[in-house]
This record gives sequence, structure tokens and C-alpha cells, in this order.
Amino acid sequence: MANTYNFRILVADDSEFYQGLMREMLTEAGYEVYLASDGLECIRRVNSDLQDISLLILDIFMPGLDGFGVLKELKQNKATSQIPVLAVSANYRKHHVEELKRLGATGYLNKNLPLEEILFRVNRILYPGKDAIRTNPRIVDNFLVKYQIEDSVFSGYSFNISTGGVYIRTIYPPPENTAIRLSFDLPRGGRSIETVGTVVWCNQYRADAPFALPPGFGVKFTDIPLAQKRAITDYILARLT
Repeated sequence: MANTYNFRILVADDSEFYQGLMREMLTEAGYEVYLASDGLECIRRVNSDLQDISLLILDIFMPGLDGFGVLKELKQNKATSQIPVLAVSANYRKHHVEELKRLGATGYLNKNLPLEEILFRVNRILYPGKDAIRTNPRIVDNFLVKYQIEDSVFSGYSFNISTGGVYIRTIYPPPENTAIRLSFDLPRGGRSIETVGTVVWCNQYRADAPFALPPGFGVKFTDIPLAQKRAITDYILARLT
């Protein structure tokens, strides 16, 4: 697939499996992807052929120069200090997170997250404008949603949810500004939610569309009971911690 976004991402990780996984996902999403197998190669590439890199996805536990050392060196160099760095690891400790924050990492995530959620985090960094106006925490999640438009009832699966709304996957999204009634159960035995909302945007199906977001539509909750909103908030925060 041709590059859709003109963003260049460097993945620095000593695992060939994880390199391949990330390259396949990010390339399918339209990004231009480069690889480094250790910290020294990462520094070398950033200082030579990838000076205009858009994002560095950095494994913090690599042999030799680890991710902490890479991050420290990048942030001390004026030419590379503004590169966004998304730190990744399969095993975080509290002091690791504190050190990443101190060194200036843009974000951090667990390698074991679903690929859709990793891509969601990448998109959020590279497209900050859309999330800058959001005040609600948002996670990628997959559960059945039933929705009613006038007298017709449909069903689909969520792609992400926040305390302010939900994105529902379907190849036949309703038009923007459509009034809609929703009902769904939060996963893992969570509370049943029944609310109303408005379709605020649609993503029509295209055969050449990137992996980044499936076809569907975003709904803004317009009248949700306070107890249900709190239940959604508690569920999301539990997933994020």
C-alpha cells in the first residue's frame, strides 16, 4: 500500500518477531516504517538517514544501550530532542514509568496490548489535533452494541469507547446528526448501559482504506444517566491502569 500519511516511524527493538509485527501493522496503516535492532543502531539511524523521523517506538529493555540510554541521548541533543518517543515493554515497574517521564518520553505502553490499541496510541501521537479537544479517556474495546434508529433496530461491535461516546463498526453507517438509542453491556460482567446519542461522524467503507480505523460511526452520548457514566469511567480507568 502506498504511504497515506507521509509519516516515518522507526521501531527500535531487539525482537525480530516484534519488529515484524509492528512493521506489518504500521505499513498496512499507511506509515513508512524503519527498523533498528539495538540502541546504538537506533541512535545511528536517527542521526543519519532518519533525522526527519515522525515517531520512535522504543523498546526500553535492549542489550547494550537500552531504551533509557537512547531516550537520554536523544533528549540531550538539540537536533533530536523534539522527536516523539513511545516507549514499549512487556514488563513495566513503577520506577520505570517514573524514569520515562523524567527523561521526556511522549508515552509508554505494554507490548501485550491488542494491536488495535497500540495503533490507536500511535495515531493519537501523530494526530494530536483530534484528541486535543477530547477531555474523556478513551480505550479500544470490542463488545456488542445494539442501536435503534427510529423504528429500526441494528447491532454492531464497538471499536473504542470513552465516557463521552462510542465508535461502532459497520459497513453501513447512518448519516451524521442521526439520533440514535444505544444499549450494551460493559465487558467482564460490567453494567448494562442504555442511553441516547447523536451520530457525530462516519467512516465509509473503502476497499483501499488503511487498517487505522474500520468503517463505522462515532456516537456522542447526549443523555446518559450519571450512574452509567460513572460505570463507564470506572471500567475505562481500570483498563488503563
